[in-house]
Amino acid sequence: MEKQRSKYNNLLIVESPAKAKTINKYLGGDFKVMATVGHVIDLPKSTLGVDVENGYEPLFETIYGKGKIIKDLKRAIPKGGNVYLAMDPDREGEAIAWHVNKALKIKNAKRVTFHEITKMAIIEAIKKPTLVNENLVEAQKARRVLDRLFGYKLSELLWKKIWYGLSAGRVQSVALRLVVEKEEEREAFKSNEYWEFFVHVKKEEEKVAIKLIRKDGKKYIPSTEKEVTELKNSLGDSKYEVVDIVKKEIKKNPYPPYTTSTLQQSANNVLGYSAKRTMGLAQALYQSGYITYIRTDSVYISDRVLPEIRNIIESKYGKEYLPDTPRYYKNKSKNAQEAHEGIRPTDFSVPTSVVKSKLGEAEGRLYDLIWKRAVSSQMREKRVENLTLYLEPVNQLKNKYTFSVGVQKTLFDGFRTVYGAIKDVEEDIQQINSVKMNDIFSKEKFVTEQKFTQPPSRYTEATLVKKLESLGIGRPSTYATIISTIQAREYVGRDGKFLLPTDVGRVVTHFLKNNFSDLIDYKYTANVEDRLDQIAEGKVEYVPFLDKEYKPLMKDIQKAEKDVKKDDVVILSKSEEKCPECGSEMVERLGRYGKFLSCSRFPECKGMKDINGGENQLDFEKYLKVEKCPECGSKMILKNGKYGKFWACEKYPECKGIVPLLLKEVCPECGKNLVERKSKWGRMFKGCSGYPDCKYIKKEAKPAKEESA
Repeated sequence: MEKQRSKYNNLLIVESPAKAKTINKYLGGDFKVMATVGHVIDLPKSTLGVDVENGYEPLFETIYGKGKIIKDLKRAIPKGGNVYLAMDPDREGEAIAWHVNKALKIKNAKRVTFHEITKMAIIEAIKKPTLVNENLVEAQKARRVLDRLFGYKLSELLWKKIWYGLSAGRVQSVALRLVVEKEEEREAFKSNEYWEFFVHVKKEEEKVAIKLIRKDGKKYIPSTEKEVTELKNSLGDSKYEVVDIVKKEIKKNPYPPYTTSTLQQSANNVLGYSAKRTMGLAQALYQSGYITYIRTDSVYISDRVLPEIRNIIESKYGKEYLPDTPRYYKNKSKNAQEAHEGIRPTDFSVPTSVVKSKLGEAEGRLYDLIWKRAVSSQMREKRVENLTLYLEPVNQLKNKYTFSVGVQKTLFDGFRTVYGAIKDVEEDIQQINSVKMNDIFSKEKFVTEQKFTQPPSRYTEATLVKKLESLGIGRPSTYATIISTIQAREYVGRDGKFLLPTDVGRVVTHFLKNNFSDLIDYKYTANVEDRLDQIAEGKVEYVPFLDKEYKPLMKDIQKAEKDVKKDDVVILSKSEEKCPECGSEMVERLGRYGKFLSCSRFPECKGMKDINGGENQLDFEKYLKVEKCPECGSKMILKNGKYGKFWACEKYPECKGIVPLLLKEVCPECGKNLVERKSKWGRMFKGCSGYPDCKYIKKEAKPAKEESA
């Protein structure tokens, strides 16, 4: 062991084995690089883990499996040498460094941070070590403890008032509220009819479609077919005179380099990646040394790399794309503290093909997005010319109608050249450029289209991240976790790329809104983030901060425990249906797997029906009707579950006998009934209900191809 230690005088500790592997390439034999593999200590999973009576002290314990890592790190400490704590340059990284320092009992550990894993950045950081920042550690501890207190106490209440297994969180509940309220806004939306009214006109060889925009100088859109018909009759075969031509040049400046949130938004919009996947891929790119640190609110680019970007622009795209001076961007986040730069490549000469070959296709596509955004941010603006013609009927009518047609011509593509060719409308421009004031166009035909106003669009992951950021809720590193959590808890589902709330998500949100209005108030949640920032700056103390948040929470919880009955939460409405067991009124109730009809006398009477018609809607030509419980012989009832319909004993929960929805078709290998299942790719197939003892899967015949005529 002594020989092993004598080979090096410096131990550098990071969180990730991948990061350790990359750094190891840049340091000589005098350094040993080891990884903690994430946190080494954390709050316990099965208990609150916070001593509320003694200054909200977190009761951290060694994470299962990390004891050996701590021992290995202790053995690796060089006698008389240096220990460098090189965790990520954010609050969580600072907390991990502090935890490792305490676990190893190091007296003179040196804290080093770098925002890119390159040889120069690492060596420069080692030359200028600091101490662990206690304020950042305190801020991270406050966030962790506050989230545990809120999550643990609220989840306990949800178990009592709704059912076991639900959870609530300080930030996830606000994100869920956004999704729920957007859906309710859509449901309350009343669609209105309107008509788009075009006239196709021509002058010699030129043809354009002009759109009705004003009536008597005011914005006008026909709302009924009757209006459209009357308008056609009124306009007749009138000619149309050009009464105004507006030509305007517009400059579109490039976008700043990516921050964590804008990267998540672009990756979702352009590549279809979820926020969670984007962060995983970005982490791999960072740890492999290809991009700078990925958790950042900053849009700054280091002066050191600006010449490199400008050289690429001049050599690859041409001098005309290079502005006279570098571009600098202002941070929009008022507390842009997570990193000192935006997300960019560490070496712009590395092509996407190299990243794809080293890490994979998905990582390469994300790297390409980051490279293009960073390079284009230092290019000249895009210039376009907007040309709008305004025309009016020549005939003297009762009302004055104004039509318009507009086109856009790209004069210089600027930063957009990085993203590939952009389709322009040069042909339309040429036709309209020859037009002058008072020119007369003749009518060819009317073209009208009935439309209806649409409700506001649901959130996608990209637009939800943007909304959370605009409200100041959460931090860049938390968005992916927030969105994945509300989906994993099945509070939110998907319709394509759009997010929509489940029945459970709605009930949880309404329960929290009715009893904990502050908790899911947008301004309140943003103010909590501000006070956490103030802890990091040494302006707010840990215990008073938690006192101010925790004590009001417990008062609200005690009040809800006393005042709110479970039926007030899970009974959604009355029903006109009668109970099949006792004839009493039934109510619409929310269960673990969705809505169903329950006897209003529950638990005295356990009569229930499927809300969608139950057995009445099941095709018994296709499915087997299960009459008796295989456990106790009682009657079986059709229920809706997490994975679809199934048969359950009417004496549940005393008897937990269940039978899946069986097909009448039997397995040719063992004689048991077949069932319908869904593969991990989402495809339906028929398999034996005796699985895993019988692994028969029915192969469906491919549809015959139609012969061409």
